[in-house]
Amino acid sequence: MSFFTHHKKSTTLKPTANPYPSRSQKWKNSLILTFILILIGGGILRFHKHYYYKVEQGLFEGTAWIHTVLSYPFQAARNVVTTTYSLRHTKEDYDHLVKENENLKWQLQALNALAYENKILRQNLHIPLDKIPDHHTARILSSPYDGLHHFFLIEAGHKDKVQRDQPVVVKEGVVGRLEKVGHSISRVLLLNDANSRIPVVTTNSQQKAILAGNGSFFPTLVYVGDVRKVQKGEKIITSGMGGIFPAGLPIGIVEKITHNEIRIRPYVPFRDIEWVHILSVSSEEFPQELNAALRAE
Repeated sequence: MSFFTHHKKSTTLKPTANPYPSRSQKWKNSLILTFILILIGGGILRFHKHYYYKVEQGLFEGTAWIHTVLSYPFQAARNVVTTTYSLRHTKEDYDHLVKENENLKWQLQALNALAYENKILRQNLHIPLDKIPDHHTARILSSPYDGLHHFFLIEAGHKDKVQRDQPVVVKEGVVGRLEKVGHSISRVLLLNDANSRIPVVTTNSQQKAILAGNGSFFPTLVYVGDVRKVQKGEKIITSGMGGIFPAGLPIGIVEKITHNEIRIRPYVPFRDIEWVHILSVSSEEFPQELNAALRAE
């Protein structure tokens, strides 16, 4: 009988695959598979434009709804603060309005006579009365801002018979144009957005130009006929060219001129407005030379 026992040399254990994969690995695999399916589905939809536009429209309206829901508490809080501040000045505003109302009554007496005289003169000269464009009034739902793009989401869409590229205004002047129209929600591209371009003209120097948004609150004038003739404080209005905005709509004033860069201060108080008007403009409301050019095309 041996006093010593021979032991077998131990070998390195090889790792075996875990038969129970972790949950995180399952999530990763699911996400990768979902992403691949979305890419394939998107590629297939690109070849079927009818279905692609339907999906795009649904995504737009869903995103707009999410924007509206998320921004509602902030809008409500802002309205409460604004209302509280306004109540402090109610008495002063009331006295001011009473005085203004009395002054307007006197002016109305004079204007009634002038209006009647103007009507008679137009009839004798066979001058047609200026047509006031039809419009649809819509409420602003939210105003998302990502540091560069400026736009409003408004409560109007195809159900209200509005279409893309219709002008959007308030009493102070031009707000922008309809960039995207859904069934009940639309997106307004503001005039100071980086993608906005509006044909304008200066009132004093009569220089035609393009109002170009740059993401700031002060858009600039580009393609100006003669920059040297433009003056600080000069008013800017739409020129009627381009087929979207009729001529004569107020835009703003020249705020600053430096190194041939002309910055414009818009009339519209974008942070304070709650309702906008969507104009239904026909080709009759644009300059005659523009109508001729459109017919020629």
